[in-house]
Amino acid sequence: MSSLDPPRPPCAVLADSDDPVERLTACMRQLHRLVSDQMMGHLQSELQGEDVSFTQMTALYKVRAFAPISVTALAEHVGVSLPATSQLIQELVGRGLMERRENPQDRREKLLALSEKGQQFLSVKEKTMMGAYNEVFGQVRPETLRAAETAINALLAEVDQASLHPTHRPPTPSEEPL
Repeated sequence: MSSLDPPRPPCAVLADSDDPVERLTACMRQLHRLVSDQMMGHLQSELQGEDVSFTQMTALYKVRAFAPISVTALAEHVGVSLPATSQLIQELVGRGLMERRENPQDRREKLLALSEKGQQFLSVKEKTMMGAYNEVFGQVRPETLRAAETAINALLAEVDQASLHPTHRPPTPSEEPL
């Protein structure tokens, strides 16, 4: 921001509300815009030669979060039809990013997991995304960062406690793909 730019209003003002949920949502929207500007630039240049669609990226992240996951469950999580999901899976399996095997409890059903190559692929993308956060947050005073970390950890703990959206940890390197 140059000295000619008007100062950015506190995000709570943008919410125009006394509701703490709306105020935090406005703050998160403003923070997301700052970070996503950096992130999209990095991801766009990184993904150009990879021929990966947004839906395929979403599927990879959902499979990692919920593996082993059925084809039907993946279709529901991604929000596309079963035939479209089957085609998407075929492409990702063909590229070596995903693995598919029979469900031992129901041989008619297929279960999906990321392959080692798929895990590495997402790891590289996440490093790019984290780089965008580092660029934005690298300009912030350490005491502000510590206060934000404390507040975000408290927020995550309450959200997890309320079971609104349990945190899904990425698999550790010792975890075997299907």
